[in-house]
Amino acid sequence: MDSALVTALQAAAPTKCSLVRFDLPGGALCLTDGGFVVFDAGEGEGDETYLGRDPVYGAIGSLPSIKDGAEAQTTRLDIVLLPTSDTAAAALASPSLQGVRVQWWEGAMDQPSGTLIGEPELKFDGEFDRARLSVGDSWALTMECGTQAERQLEPNADWRLNHAFHSTIWPGEKGLIFVDGVTKKKEWRERPESQGIFKRLFS
Repeated sequence: MDSALVTALQAAAPTKCSLVRFDLPGGALCLTDGGFVVFDAGEGEGDETYLGRDPVYGAIGSLPSIKDGAEAQTTRLDIVLLPTSDTAAAALASPSLQGVRVQWWEGAMDQPSGTLIGEPELKFDGEFDRARLSVGDSWALTMECGTQAERQLEPNADWRLNHAFHSTIWPGEKGLIFVDGVTKKKEWRERPESQGIFKRLFS
């Protein structure tokens, strides 16, 4: 953590702020709960203005704590947004946005000038998964986000040593076209079986 940020957070009454960046296809959506903040996320876009309320999409409703993964799960984050309209809610919940990069920083700001103190700490760097819309006194859109590592836990039962799968990896290569009788599933990146001592002796 940045030393200036640590000093600011150890002050008697620090002004904390959260920064959230959605890398949307039409341009990044940058939101904060600290009014407005100028910050360079290091994505090649230079300084970007993080608004407390975006005129098109809305504002941050809440940022719950990160859910640690357990067993077959990875870290997940639910970001609640308050869309400005049903059109904004539909745009943010579009299936075409699945997989866009989502970043979340926690920092501190100097209240009189509105500038960040030190370098905000990156808390989450993942991707958008799906959205849940709640309608009550106001619109509330929960953006469920996961990490890229979650894809490594997806079931791969259809990955077999056969011609169909082999040709998807190496198009036109017909090394397995006449292979049959492959009844045992072999996962990719799987460690080869260790032959017993008797098999090695007879071979």
